[in-house]
Amino acid sequence: MKNMLLIFFVIVFAGCAAVKKDKALESMPPDAPVTRISITAKQFEFTPKILQVKQGAHIILEIESLDVTHGFKIEHYGTNVTIPEKGKVTVEFYARKTGTYPFKCSHFCGAGHLGMKGKIVVE
Repeated sequence: MKNMLLIFFVIVFAGCAAVKKDKALESMPPDAPVTRISITAKQFEFTPKILQVKQGAHIILEIESLDVTHGFKIEHYGTNVTIPEKGKVTVEFYARKTGTYPFKCSHFCGAGHLGMKGKIVVE
C-alpha cells in the first residue's frame, strides 16, 4: 500500500513540473499587472532573446521548443525548467526589482548550446 501511495505522489507531482513559479509570487500584490510573453526555443536561440518588462508586473513566460529538448534557466528568479522536444512550459515570476537578468538554455542541445542565452530587462 505504501508503494502505491508513493507512486501516486510521484505521478501527481511529475505532472506539475511544466509550470515553474517564483516563490515571490506569494507576496505579490493582488493588483499587479500581468504580462504574458511567448518565447520560442530552437537550436541555438531564444526568440525574442531580450525581454523588456515593467517593474512590479506578474510575468508569465510561455516557452515552446520548436525542435529538440531545451532548458530555460533564470538564476535570479531560481528558475530552471526543461522544455521537452516540440513541447511547451510556463514560467512565472514577479518582477520586483529593476535590473538586467540573464537567462540561458540549461539542457545541452548541441554544438551551439553555450551561445543560447538572452536577458530580461526590468524597467
